[in-house]
Amino acid sequence: MKQYKYLYHKMLDENVIRQAYKKLRKGKTKRKEIIAIDANLDEEVVTMRRMIENTKPPDVEVEHPELSYRPCKRTPKYIYEHGKRRRIYMPEIHEQWLHHIIVLILEPIITATSYPYSCGSFPKRGAHYGKKRLLKWIRDGTNIKYFGKIDIRHFYDNIRIDILMRELAIRISDTWFLYVIRLCMAGFSKGIPLGFYVSQWLANYLLEPLDEFIRKLGFEKYMRYMDDMVFFGTAKKKIHAAITQIRMFIGRRYRLKLKHNYQVCRFHYESKKRTVGRPLDFMGFLFYRNKTIMRKSIMLEAVRTAKKLNAAKNAGRGFYVRHIKSMLSHMGWFSCTDTYDCYNIHIKPLVNITKLKKIISKLDRRNNNETVERGTLLNTA
Repeated sequence: MKQYKYLYHKMLDENVIRQAYKKLRKGKTKRKEIIAIDANLDEEVVTMRRMIENTKPPDVEVEHPELSYRPCKRTPKYIYEHGKRRRIYMPEIHEQWLHHIIVLILEPIITATSYPYSCGSFPKRGAHYGKKRLLKWIRDGTNIKYFGKIDIRHFYDNIRIDILMRELAIRISDTWFLYVIRLCMAGFSKGIPLGFYVSQWLANYLLEPLDEFIRKLGFEKYMRYMDDMVFFGTAKKKIHAAITQIRMFIGRRYRLKLKHNYQVCRFHYESKKRTVGRPLDFMGFLFYRNKTIMRKSIMLEAVRTAKKLNAAKNAGRGFYVRHIKSMLSHMGWFSCTDTYDCYNIHIKPLVNITKLKKIISKLDRRNNNETVERGTLLNTA
């Protein structure tokens, strides 16, 4: 296996530091921290470089140890998403900058060997990318009589940092670079934090051997969406046996467990006489052999948002920007699924999508003009 060296020295490259900051500031240009960094970008780049070059293992002597990176105190926030309570950590802006530098160096290493159908947290590999491939397999129709669907129990919370660093050391032969990654995870002996930009990349890297293991079990039609996995086969016994082997593999290698609510089902099949099996519920979609619809919870959320916008209109009130953006986001689900009748009945009579798009376009133009004016004033100063 190819070994990667001298990654720490890449972190000291000012072009890499600036490129990472450019990615960091997208969508955050109005935040006070970003405005402050923009006003003194050259000095901030030099400061970031000094911080990195003074962040080395304890046995390595540095010129200014007081300038080294020290993780900030982390207070979690809790959000509720799809009935789940998630613990989110929000790093300080310079910590986020460091995370983007790390990912900028790790990204080509991870994507070079990642399984092509591991979706989620990869650029251009979201739910719609996975949906296109699944539909192609379903239309092909071979070896999809049954499907197995499994999920790792509390995946992010149960990843052990020592095991993660061991897996990274297999391909990365740079102790200083690994030390910086370990320092970013300081305070987390078990579990990597949701909210860290680097976490999703490390989680995907960790599961690469699992993707290879499942493919070697003989499942060519296999897809992973973060820690959710689905694979098709022609025999239930083979799928049950594979799940047993997968459970043993992740237990031995990662000390993780599968959820007990895994599914091994006959894939939906409809004939003139009867309908057998069940659809595949994956990535927010419900896949049938002859159609694809969205998950019920997503459809209900879209209808509720439309009702909120309609109620505001009837009351003569303005719209909340978050409600408009939520509605436009949900329109993506209607446009890529076979749910046009649902849209005609529950959405179209309540909201005018064209007007909502014009409102968001106007707000974006205003924000862009403010950003340009602020940049002009800073350059003049």
